[in-house]
Amino acid sequence: MKSAYTFFQLNMDANAGSARPDRKTIEKKRRMHMKSLYARLNSLLPCSKKGVSLPLPELLDESVSYIKDLQKKLEQMKETKSHLAGGMGSEISTITPHLDLREVDGRVGVAIITDARDWSVFYKVVEVIEEEGGEILSANVTIVGNKAFYIIHSLVEEDNSGSETIRVSEKLRNRVKSIV
Repeated sequence: MKSAYTFFQLNMDANAGSARPDRKTIEKKRRMHMKSLYARLNSLLPCSKKGVSLPLPELLDESVSYIKDLQKKLEQMKETKSHLAGGMGSEISTITPHLDLREVDGRVGVAIITDARDWSVFYKVVEVIEEEGGEILSANVTIVGNKAFYIIHSLVEEDNSGSETIRVSEKLRNRVKSIV
């Protein structure tokens, strides 16, 4: 009889591996998993200290507050980015670009006053100078309020007639007029 009992017990032990885990084991794993998630959440908070964990209600309150703060900062950064990129909505620039040119000994000096959010005039001037084989020696910008002041010094290779700088200057004037 003893051998039948042992055989029956062995069969039960073999089936134990394929049976579902009991509730205690499932609950214990769930609690361990939740504890690790709370520890991870605690570590993501800026005010958390290593080894010190907040009570669960405080941890959740701090997390919610931190997420709301991050959302506010994100919105402010988006507004700043939009403002810096010139995306001020449908507001139209009220500053008409002003161009002043000086030609001396193969050098062309360009002074531009335009809206601080509008870099297109500056890009067009540089583009024309480079298209004509000129070399930008220096370019400076100063922004005061909603105005931008650009100063560009360039060197244009002269031919014998000395008409290169005049031709570049005329092309610059025409290009700026086409923008306005």
